[in-house]
Amino acid sequence: MIFLYPLFSAGQWVNNVRTAFNSLSAEPKVITIQNAIEVPMEQGHLQGVQVVGEKLLISGSSLNQSYLLQVDLASKKAEKLIPLMEAPFRHAGGLQASEEYLAVGIEDNFKKNVSKVCVYPLEGEALETAAPVLIIERGGKPELNTAGATGILSSRPGQLVVVGDWDSRNWDFYQCSPMGGHAMQTASHAVPEDWPAYQSINLIADDEAIYAIGFYGNGQTGSADLILVSKPGALELIMEKVASKTFKCSDKVDFQTAAGLQVDQEGTLSVWATQRDAQKQIVVNTFLQR
Repeated sequence: MIFLYPLFSAGQWVNNVRTAFNSLSAEPKVITIQNAIEVPMEQGHLQGVQVVGEKLLISGSSLNQSYLLQVDLASKKAEKLIPLMEAPFRHAGGLQASEEYLAVGIEDNFKKNVSKVCVYPLEGEALETAAPVLIIERGGKPELNTAGATGILSSRPGQLVVVGDWDSRNWDFYQCSPMGGHAMQTASHAVPEDWPAYQSINLIADDEAIYAIGFYGNGQTGSADLILVSKPGALELIMEKVASKTFKCSDKVDFQTAAGLQVDQEGTLSVWATQRDAQKQIVVNTFLQR
């Protein structure tokens, strides 16, 4: 049995998750990023979004490689492309940063039978050199061992990682010690058939519970569901959808491919999303608490 303490890192803790989620504005603040980087787009697209300090990290897929596009939010410029893995691990999906780590699921999206969940420390050069300190190897039946959506939550001890398989039909939970190189699967849940195909899953917590926010979209309408995962203490899955919101996206911003949450150091929640394709100008929408 894995025990999770009720106090989480400042980067993912809010005073009241349900109140914060329900107070998110449906109207975006629009940010335009100037991009002079040739981003590989053949048979791929931008995938997930996370804010880390003054940087915006956007995961992406292509025919031959997976990668991160790093954007400087102060200058509003794309500043580097970080190659992650080569084919068949060409598809980096929805990702999440905790206070200390970044978790990215990288999969073979052609055969759909193998994936690697990579955990990178945010301090040092491990991310820039694409050298994860922990890799969770997944393989087996097609669609059941992919990693299209990955979330991570700092807990004491270690990190709680959730991995959604193809269209997030099954959620697998791992308790991890990244610097020790250890990960143990502790729970799994097959979601109800009427749940959407979440393309990003991010974890968030308050003193009362652990939650996940699942993101999906339909054209210019972005959607997010708030899911009660577990109470603090022993990880005992509840997996109950407790709230839903829709968001008005602008300029081809697409929750179906690239969305994620941020909790700042003051405990304020926001949602970020961007376009499917990397162009010379990349539009980002951020949805703030009212």
